[in-house]
Order: sequence, then C-alpha cells, then structure tokens
Amino acid sequence: MVKKDKILSLLLTLLMLIAAAIIVNKAVFGYNIGSSSTDETATVSTGDTITTDSDGNTVIHTALVQGTISGYAGPVPLDIRISKGKITEIEPLPNAESPSFFKRAQTILDSWTGKTPDEALKMKVDAVSGATYSSAAIINNVNAGLAYYKGTDSRPAESTPAKIWIAFAVTLAACIVPLFVKNRIYHNAQMIANVIVLGFWCGQFLDYSLILKYISDGFVLPAALVALAMLTAAFIYPLFGKAQHYCTNICPLGSAQQLMGQICGYKIHMSQKATKALDWFRKILWAALMLSLWSDCLIGWMDLELFQAFQFESASWWIIAVAALFIILSAVISRPYCRFVCPTGSLFKRAENLG
Repeated sequence: MVKKDKILSLLLTLLMLIAAAIIVNKAVFGYNIGSSSTDETATVSTGDTITTDSDGNTVIHTALVQGTISGYAGPVPLDIRISKGKITEIEPLPNAESPSFFKRAQTILDSWTGKTPDEALKMKVDAVSGATYSSAAIINNVNAGLAYYKGTDSRPAESTPAKIWIAFAVTLAACIVPLFVKNRIYHNAQMIANVIVLGFWCGQFLDYSLILKYISDGFVLPAALVALAMLTAAFIYPLFGKAQHYCTNICPLGSAQQLMGQICGYKIHMSQKATKALDWFRKILWAALMLSLWSDCLIGWMDLELFQAFQFESASWWIIAVAALFIILSAVISRPYCRFVCPTGSLFKRAENLG
C-alpha cells in the first residue's frame, strides 16, 4: 500500500520542479510562458521557412519546419545554406542542449557539405557516441528541412539509432531484474553495463537539465523511452517500497562508484558526527541550488553535474578530474558523491521523503 506521506512528498517535489521549469525554460508541458533565452527560433521567430541571405544563398530554417524533433534537452534548430544546388553550410542555432553533448554531436554537421539535397536525403549518417539524442535530432532536422525544401512529404522516417534501443534494453533490465534476482554476479554485470553502455557509449542518465526540459517540452517517443524508464525507477518505484532504485541499480556514476568500492577491502571509518555533517552539507547545497533555479540565477550549474564526465571528449577537464577523484575515493568511502553531494540524487531523496 502506498503511504500518503510518500505521495505528498512526490507531489511537492514535482511542484518544485514545475516552478523551476517555468522560471528557467519559460515553458511547461509544451506551453510557452513568456519569452525564453533558449527559444528555438531565436533568429527566425517569425517569417518564411526558406529565405535568401545577403550573399544570395538559400537558407532553410528548420525551427519553422513541421516534423523536426528535440535532442537530449530540447529543440536543436539549424539553418541549412544551399548555393548553386549544393549544401554549403549547416549552422546550429542557440539551443537548450547541454553544451558537452552538443559539442560532440555537431561534429557531424560537415557530413552534408558539398552534397545536393537529393544526395543528402539518401545519406546514412551515424549518431555520435555519447551524444545519441543530440546527433539524432540534428540528422532528423536536416532531413526534415531538406524534404521541405524539395517540396515533398516523403521525407525519410525519423531515425532512432540502435544505441537508443540498446540503452533502453539495459535500462529496462536494471528496472526489472533486480526486483527478482539478488545475485552479486548479475548485479556487477549490470553495473558494468550501466557504466559502459549508459555512461560512455550512449550518454544516458538523469540530470536536472533533462528533467526540467521534459517538464517544459514533454516527451518525444521513441527517443524518450530510456528517460521514461529511468524516471519511473527514480520517482514511481519508491512509492512501492523500492527506495533509491535508480541510484542503486541504474545511474552510471553510481554504478562506477559501486564497482570501485569492491576493489579495496580497506574502508575509512567515518564517525557518526562526520557522516551527519556531510549529509547536512548535501542538503544545504541542494537547497541553495534549487533557490538558484527559482531565482533564475546561476542556473548554469545544471550543465556542470559530474555525469558530464562520461562524455570525456567534450567535458571540461576539471569535471573529469573531480569525477575521477570521487570514483577513486569510492574505493575507501562508499559512494561519496551519491551520499554527500549529488544534486540529482538529493532531488530523488526529497521525492522519497528521505530528506
């Protein structure tokens, strides 16, 4: 039986997130509320979908094309320039994607340069590892924009990379199997899969940026299947007594810490006083970060959560260094980042009425 206090705690947390989404993204459940600094039509909020620039190039504004899809954290609008029948440039416009994801994904933008629209529509461009959603959105937006330019409705079907289905399979296993199987060998195998597949290969995990964007813009399937499964484990499972299921069984950073903890038999003994003090630090930090969202101040911290370290080719060196430090510490201190710092983990604890 679900306890009323857990339901109330979850509802309170959702209200806090909705307030943050409205303030940060100026939208909730697909409805725009005022203007947003990350408006997908920042440069072409009104006007024609196809225009001509000062150099005589044809420009396709994908932000105004029906059928384009969002990336990891939001819309990924593009301007496609065509000159003398060939694509000369694909320019990314301001968007809500996490910078580290989009930096990796935009490396595919040159794939279409020099191609005619017909040639480009026939191309198969692979998504970038670690930026699957962002690169898939770029690919689909290019296809939608070029199909609109050609004046045809027979645009290629939206691409859902195989990596998303593999990530979904790994996530689904982590959601279901631990409910019935209590086996250390399986658990370790799942942790390894979480780190390699969800972390390094696909870049799939929950963080504030993703959660707030889904509250603001809603879900686009099938790309959002992985996030939906993770959100279910994080927010719904605890209602039925499965506390911290996401953090313990799915989160790639939590999995990396658990695996590292098995390497060393020695563990630092922390006094009850020290543990309590660190737990209070986590709570105060989380409260301060939430206040920064509600006041629309210093919201850039959402792009600095240590999960970004899995995208090591584009993440800041200091994020990688801090993440590595916490993973090393987890050899002698059980899951230090999860227990004493993680803002996303603190959010889940608040939803579970654990403080």
